[in-house]
Amino acid sequence: MLVADTNVLIELFQPTLNAEAVQAVWASDQDWHLPGLWIPEFRHILLKYLRAGAILPDQALAILTDANAQFAQRTISVNTAECLAIAHRHGRSSYDAEFVVLAQQLQCPLLTFDRKLPQLFPDVALKPGS
Repeated sequence: MLVADTNVLIELFQPTLNAEAVQAVWASDQDWHLPGLWIPEFRHILLKYLRAGAILPDQALAILTDANAQFAQRTISVNTAECLAIAHRHGRSSYDAEFVVLAQQLQCPLLTFDRKLPQLFPDVALKPGS
């Protein structure tokens, strides 16, 4: 079981240079969980791909539909007070804090490409492939 941040999750659907490491994790453990924030973040990443001309609108909708079908049941609410406390205490965004809180709540790793989270939360945060 693990928590994947949105930049890790997108690699399953729209691979980049990081896809190999993410695919290796997925091959060994498909029990991924996400806070509700993943949906608007995922949609925003797809919008960036659209604006860059990397995908077409129909492709973006198909990717979002597929991701939602796979991960809607794995979406878990997190405690707002805990998110605010962690974000404030560590100088991180409330978005980052949602993923950290969920990983702590589930007592499992958080996969992230964020550089600071593994430093701040070495008990849960790690980069795929490390």
